[in-house]
Amino acid sequence: MRANADSQEAGLRQTYMYVNRVGEDSFPEREMILLDQAGYTVALNRIVVDTLPPYVPAADRPGLRRLLRRVAADDIVVVLELAALGCSARDVLATLMQCRKARIQVRCLEVGNANLAGQPDGPAAKMLRALVRMEVSIRSLRSKDGLAATLTNGRRTGRPPSLSDQDRLRVMQALRKGLTVSEVARRFGTSRQTVLRIRAAES
Repeated sequence: MRANADSQEAGLRQTYMYVNRVGEDSFPEREMILLDQAGYTVALNRIVVDTLPPYVPAADRPGLRRLLRRVAADDIVVVLELAALGCSARDVLATLMQCRKARIQVRCLEVGNANLAGQPDGPAAKMLRALVRMEVSIRSLRSKDGLAATLTNGRRTGRPPSLSDQDRLRVMQALRKGLTVSEVARRFGTSRQTVLRIRAAES
């Protein structure tokens, strides 16, 4: 029995197909064959295609955005692979949570026929959450290691100073001569906050 037979029995439920074909604008014949082999029959007016690189976030894929606005609660969106739903584990998970909130079913042939946007999380959604946690942990460790290496090598961190050491001395000389903070800032083409920080550091 075809997968869309269930949607006919469910009444108004519709099945949609989304494909992101990088750099290709022809009809997604190969994808249709794969869906047919998996038991899905999708009407031509419910096929949406983007032609964007996989690194483009889901929010910047116009076809996907239009599809998610069009799909009704309890409808089904079928994709061939998780990469169709986003550019990273975090992005794919965000798309699935958006669909969950809208009560849209999402099925992906790459990871089986389960509803990825259902509750509670299935194995695929749990895997994505684990990948997101791993990515966050790796970024945090890289940031800490980079900061430690910078401090070890004696390099400054943060924004470089807007004035050179010589200019900072000249700023203090001007202040000691009685010029106001605003006058000094104008003379050196900097902000009052910078002059105040120099004065506080040199006091």
